[in-house]
Amino acid sequence: MPVTTANNISIYYEQQGRAGEQIILLGGLTADHQVWNSIVRLLSPHFRLLVLDNRGAGQTDSPDYPYTTSMMAKDTVALMETLKISRAHFIGHSMGGCIAQQIALTAPEKINKMVLACSRTEPSTLSEMILSMRAKLQALGITEDVLAEYTMPFLFSENFLKDVVKIKGFIQWTLRNSHPQTASGYRNQLHAVQTHNITHQLSQIKAPTLVIAGSDDVLMPVKYAKSIADAIPRSQFSIIPDCAHMPHVEKSAEFVELVKKFL
Repeated sequence: MPVTTANNISIYYEQQGRAGEQIILLGGLTADHQVWNSIVRLLSPHFRLLVLDNRGAGQTDSPDYPYTTSMMAKDTVALMETLKISRAHFIGHSMGGCIAQQIALTAPEKINKMVLACSRTEPSTLSEMILSMRAKLQALGITEDVLAEYTMPFLFSENFLKDVVKIKGFIQWTLRNSHPQTASGYRNQLHAVQTHNITHQLSQIKAPTLVIAGSDDVLMPVKYAKSIADAIPRSQFSIIPDCAHMPHVEKSAEFVELVKKFL
């Protein structure tokens, strides 16, 4: 399994696709590389893809101290250098979008174009309450299937939640993960999300940017995505209808069409 040392930690990654431009996919809070499976399947015929587990998740090291998005951006840039990837397009979901923002600000030479999906630039009260409560539940030893049931209403649209097959599939997918996130990994990643605040720097981002929102997203509502798009010069903005916080899972085909058109 491909693991390499970068920025003083061991990082798990996978590379897919053999032709086309390079894309790096950055997942959100709790997610490992597997959250991108549908997107990888749809994009790999057209692009070279790099997916990775952020620190604190999956098979990447999970040192027990608070993380920042700046720290995680340095992890990604160090991995690029190790793999001799000079530049890439970035697709970042939620926290992954925060990491991509940091790369755009601190290492702009590494970015061609950037897609920010259901991301944020500063804390919001509702999402803080939801995410902090999950940390408390996990600290109490609540099982993974119950945690999945708790988070689903905040991740998916009403139509998705009405589909019993999809609900069961999501819970089973969660339980099949042989490398579930630890309570400390979640807590330390959550710190990165809670301390991410670059609203006043968005105008400095030069990379061509597509901002994607889910119409029914309660964690990162459309208005937050629109404010990001308004602040980044010459950015594009798209809303995926009948979709909440996980467009790359819930509406993967629509998500990929937007990405391909932009890139």
